[in-house]
Amino acid sequence: MRYWFPQYYKGGARFYTYHVVATALRKAGHEISPVLDGCDAALASLCDVTEYRELVRIKRSTSLPVIVGGHYAFNYWSAIQYADAVWIGEVFDFADCADLASVWAHPACYTSDPGKQLIASTRIDWAAVPVGQIAPRKAYYWGSVGCRNKCRFCFTSWTHRHECNSQARVRKACQVAAGRGLHLMVVGNEFDGDQAGGRTRDMLLVDYIREPVDATMIRVGIEFATEETRARMGKPITEDQLYAAIQKMNRDRISMRWFHITGYEALEDYERYIDTLCVMLARHPNRAILHLMFNNLQYQNYTPLYRERMSVDPSRYIDRTVTKRWYDRLRQYTSSVLVGAPSPFQHVACRMGVELAQTKEQIDYWLHMSKDPAHRLTLDQAHRALRSSGVLTCPQRRINPLTGAITVEPER
Repeated sequence: MRYWFPQYYKGGARFYTYHVVATALRKAGHEISPVLDGCDAALASLCDVTEYRELVRIKRSTSLPVIVGGHYAFNYWSAIQYADAVWIGEVFDFADCADLASVWAHPACYTSDPGKQLIASTRIDWAAVPVGQIAPRKAYYWGSVGCRNKCRFCFTSWTHRHECNSQARVRKACQVAAGRGLHLMVVGNEFDGDQAGGRTRDMLLVDYIREPVDATMIRVGIEFATEETRARMGKPITEDQLYAAIQKMNRDRISMRWFHITGYEALEDYERYIDTLCVMLARHPNRAILHLMFNNLQYQNYTPLYRERMSVDPSRYIDRTVTKRWYDRLRQYTSSVLVGAPSPFQHVACRMGVELAQTKEQIDYWLHMSKDPAHRLTLDQAHRALRSSGVLTCPQRRINPLTGAITVEPER
């Protein structure tokens, strides 16, 4: 097969994803062409909703069949609005399809047939996963997929079974990257042994506290502000464990990036959380950077939290004025801190609007609003638009992690 597979990103994780897909297709004997002439179909790989405009551009630029895949393709009811087919899951079964008829017939391919039993493709040919250079001094390697910890808000936890690359291949990738003088990021959600590799690691905070780690940056998910919400919604991290991590990062002289989710708890809960961190840092001033990242919550399909989407409260969402104030407070106790600002609620509403859209009209409306959401909509207007546009009626989906079978859940 000859595929037109336009690359509309230059570097970073998206370039690596493109590299993995392109490598799998070429290894299976397909050709990737930079021009449309002579191609059998056009491919689009979407990481998330922010790239949906590229799918629209691709669909409008060619009469070829358009097949969309990638992480976003799990939202197949939305993706099909500007595509002829949606491939749900990993690329390796797709690469094995010798022609379009085989693609269309595959249970991982959605073509608007309401009676078809969809089964997400979960097969990964780990031996074919490449080390991908994403910048002059950086490289990525795929270490694992999915997560054992079923956080109620996490799209990945509920759409991807947990599976790991072999430690031998990870070690080899580390050697290859080191030989090329590259900083390697081993992509994954969990720490899976001492050789998980790379100078930047994704880990569970409890594992970081227990394990000696040879790295320069550790990335962990804290998620919520209070122990009660963390235990109920995500990882049951205690304040004592947060304090232990701060002490250990100081002993290790290692930088950490902590990810948080705002928009679910009251703002006062996060104010108290920041006060607690100030006390901890006053007792143990950190020598390396502590980078606090904040993202505003999006209610995504497949997750248990999706059932609460009707109760979304824009007054609980923060913006950069709040994170700037938190940064100023933390700087009174340490100079080695960064605070990342989230996208505003208006942007979150637009993301949800496109992801949950079941008609082209809904897609077009939310794409239009997303051009400049901070100026086009107030918080209240964005909230009302979510309800009035009808996107919140999108049914709940579930994936069986063992079989990949997708079912539509009745509303409770």
